Amino acid sequence: MNGRVVVNKIVKTGKTLFAKQGFYATSINEIIEKSNVATGTFYIYFESKTALYLYILEQYQHSIRTASSIATEGLTNRVDIEKAGLKSFIKYVLQDKLAYKIIWESLTVDYNIFRNYYESFSNRYVQGLSKAKEVGQLKDGVDIRTLSYIFMGIANFVGLQAIFKDNITEEEIDILVEQAIYIIQHGAFK
Repeated sequence: MNGRVVVNKIVKTGKTLFAKQGFYATSINEIIEKSNVATGTFYIYFESKTALYLYILEQYQHSIRTASSIATEGLTNRVDIEKAGLKSFIKYVLQDKLAYKIIWESLTVDYNIFRNYYESFSNRYVQGLSKAKEVGQLKDGVDIRTLSYIFMGIANFVGLQAIFKDNITEEEIDILVEQAIYIIQHGAFK
């Protein structure tokens, strides 16, 4: 069995157990047993349970960014980018519903892990928003750091709204995205 296959088995088992039982209730021995790998094999790839958890978080971050990059490729209008990015995030979390549990649990695992996860997303977001501001697509006076967190918050909670619906359709996803973007563009208050 090659290394990538072994790592994938360990990661898949880790995700399942962390989501089901939580980080602290999951032991390395349990991950090893359910992955059907030798103890030494686990330690070849991960020095600890925390190292595995951080690897999983890094995978989520990379996968979510990749999905967003693919969805927004070639787009230049920030509204279109936000719309496509939000839809790609919703579709991502619908395919991997363990993501929320594992990512948000990082707050209880280690505050700095949680903070770094979201600060890293914000830093990448700020890069894109800076370009939009430079070409006049954002209002003067808008703090792009704060805006990055607002957009991440919207994505997180609209994503939850999608997950809470049973058997959500593509059309319903589009409606959620359109509503979120409408509110972003026009506000909610009279």
